[in-house]
Amino acid sequence: MTRQLSARIDRLEQARNAQSSRFIMWSDSEDPNAPLERVELCGLSHEECLDLLDEPAVMQ
Repeated sequence: MTRQLSARIDRLEQARNAQSSRFIMWSDSEDPNAPLERVELCGLSHEECLDLLDEPAVMQ
């Protein structure tokens, strides 16, 4: 039983760690008490994001 519980905890921690790098908590509000929103990260580098913003379809 203890071994099963330990294995389950390990799997849950691994899942949390895998997801934690893909999400951040964010707020655009200048109010420090504003609720945070969970935002998924796209996985692109800063340069890749800037390249996408320079495309004509995005600029329109």
